[in-house]
Amino acid sequence: MALAVHSNWHVALAAWLFPVFLLRYARLRSARRGLLRVGYALGLGQLVWLLSTGLVFVPSALGAFAVLAFLQTLAFAADRVVAARTASAAGTLVFPTVLVCGEYLFTRLVDFGDYGLLGFTQHGFLPLLQLASVTGAYGISFVVAWTASTAHWAWQRGTHRREIRRGALVWAGVLAVVLGAGGVRLVFFPPTTKTVRVAGISAGRTAERATERALRAGGLQLYRPRGLVRAAPDRVRAALAPVADDLVAGTEREARAGARIVVWPETQAGALAADERGLLGRVAAIARARHVYVDAAYALFVPQAPYVRNVAALVTPDGKVAWTYDKTHPTPMERMRPGKGNVPVAASPYGRLANVICYDADFPALMRQAADKGAALVMVPANDWPGFDALHAQRAVLRSVEYGYAMIRQSVHGVATAVDHQGRIRSTADYFTADRQTLVAQLPVQPRTETVYGAAGDVFALLCAVGTVLVLGLGVAGGRAVPLLRGGSVRGARDGSPSGPGEALGPEAPPGDVLPAEAPGDAPSGEALPGNVRPGEG
Repeated sequence: MALAVHSNWHVALAAWLFPVFLLRYARLRSARRGLLRVGYALGLGQLVWLLSTGLVFVPSALGAFAVLAFLQTLAFAADRVVAARTASAAGTLVFPTVLVCGEYLFTRLVDFGDYGLLGFTQHGFLPLLQLASVTGAYGISFVVAWTASTAHWAWQRGTHRREIRRGALVWAGVLAVVLGAGGVRLVFFPPTTKTVRVAGISAGRTAERATERALRAGGLQLYRPRGLVRAAPDRVRAALAPVADDLVAGTEREARAGARIVVWPETQAGALAADERGLLGRVAAIARARHVYVDAAYALFVPQAPYVRNVAALVTPDGKVAWTYDKTHPTPMERMRPGKGNVPVAASPYGRLANVICYDADFPALMRQAADKGAALVMVPANDWPGFDALHAQRAVLRSVEYGYAMIRQSVHGVATAVDHQGRIRSTADYFTADRQTLVAQLPVQPRTETVYGAAGDVFALLCAVGTVLVLGLGVAGGRAVPLLRGGSVRGARDGSPSGPGEALGPEAPPGDVLPAEAPGDAPSGEALPGNVRPGEG
């Protein structure tokens, strides 16, 4: 499971496998201990993710992913309590249905984006990825989870080969349709050959170091904006100049090379409020001379608390500023006032252009605005860190497939990517493997491809929520109808009837789960009794 959490070093295959063994463990142990330990394991998996990304020191992240682990545990509990009561292959749908419902609840109720979805681990599996255009990432989570529950069901029903074949054929048929449709979409409906040259630029290491040295010499730090605002303006201006100058020079260079759209990274450049017009004026001169659109992102230091704004301004070929957009979703580490949440969109000869900033792209509802406004290309200035560098870029792939637009994500201190609307990576640039991170790509600029998910939204996830309510109803009804274990007596070990809520093994217990020759008094101390219960447990 540690390899299945979506990190820089995850293994896509692990996401298909780990639930099989946790489902098995939850079935073979008493409900109380088994599910507690499954929840403990899921919590450890989230802790591994937090450690790998460096977010373990962020209290809000710890709380959010504790909630996610709890919601994931409920899927295993539903399988134990409800699906275990039936030997039918239909029971395999319980686990993926409740899992997707939990993912949806996490996205809607916890203000942390749509992290933790199992579907993101499959970002490189293009035929399966096309399912996101219909169901969002939730459908991919469902397929992966259903595969695991089907494998577990077949394992449990090992002696019933004909029954297993029927259930496996249904699963294989659905998977074949999903992958086949994805393959057809990739092969027969490729992106248009009409493309636009886009460039993402970051200031070079030399410029970054020069700015860092100058700030340090003045006792200043970028992440303490109050000090920057109150320091001598000339000193701050001189310290910020190397990075800003490098980005302006890079804009000129890429525009000369033929780029029609240039994107800066998030907050690598900085400007005092009094200098903002001057910085944009330099960019506008290049835009007019080279007929290029420039998405200039920068930290704007202002005299009012919290003293900094995280903004992106689109400068058009006529030298005008089409918008100045404030980041809608600052990360828990960013102490700044969020923007109004209105995604800006402007017409261009290359299709409608839209803009969000970094973490904003992890919120599907916000990204839907760009689709609703007909955006063909979404520009995403970003700023990541080691441990989060590749992960964020990979997530952007699913956003493009979900909503049918191309995306250029220029991420300093991370991996920059250009993606078409079917999830193909057109170009990448890794900050950590180059002295100067420059991304150049030819992106298709057809009008945004309409997708089912873009039109219908989270209907699939809502259907899973309805299914979860039905599962809960079955669990309650079953709990009333099935006698509970009392005083260590074991019912069901002999006749195959359920032992009680959470203890059921289905109408017919799998081999190895029940030893008919044993009686309750024969079980050695510390070992599970027939029916997977211990003395006094029910």
